[in-house]
Amino acid sequence: MKLAALYSGGKDSTYAIYYALSQAWEVTHLITLIPESEESAMWHYPAIKWTELQAKAMRINQLKIKVKSRNELEELRKALEKLKVEHGIDGMLSGVIASDYQKNRLDAVCDKLDLKLIAPLWQKDPIAILREVVNSKFHVLIVGVAAYGLTRDWLGSEIDQEKIEKLKILNEKYGIHPCGEGGEFETFVYDAPIFKEKIEVVDYEVRWHRYSGEFIIKKAIAKPKTRN
Repeated sequence: MKLAALYSGGKDSTYAIYYALSQAWEVTHLITLIPESEESAMWHYPAIKWTELQAKAMRINQLKIKVKSRNELEELRKALEKLKVEHGIDGMLSGVIASDYQKNRLDAVCDKLDLKLIAPLWQKDPIAILREVVNSKFHVLIVGVAAYGLTRDWLGSEIDQEKIEKLKILNEKYGIHPCGEGGEFETFVYDAPIFKEKIEVVDYEVRWHRYSGEFIIKKAIAKPKTRN
């Protein structure tokens, strides 16, 4: 099966690709939609610029498309239609977990083109997903937070087993989705088993706005992996 992957650079979309490749499916392209507005209800990721390095590390071609809020799904439809005609894709891959808002809209786009929506993480237990991600040797930075309980010190930190336990507590205490599905936090994968190189953050800036903040990657480079 040939798939185009909706790609943000975060843990969920990267893990979805990892899963697809483990099934011997072919991921022909990454589709990265860059919203004109930071208030987009569908797409928002502060490290979007650096998805180019991730795409190169995975050896997958990338389509970067700037979209306006009023026509973002139409731009996605056009990109998928072109990939279906030119590359024969059978479906679109998404890392959506629990958002009916996103899932329903992606289903509608795929239905119009007679494509399958493949969402391997859909309705899976979020804590189990995080554990799978960490146990599969993904290295994931938190690059944005916007929820009560997620403080400045979370920015730039890596998701590990300790962080998973803290997210579990925050979920029980404040209702934060453990995978950040509601926009509570954003992530950036700097290394994974499907990366031929790892990405090193060389320079960054932390911005804090009272109750939310971003870990802004100012410079990053791809580096060869060292064998253990």
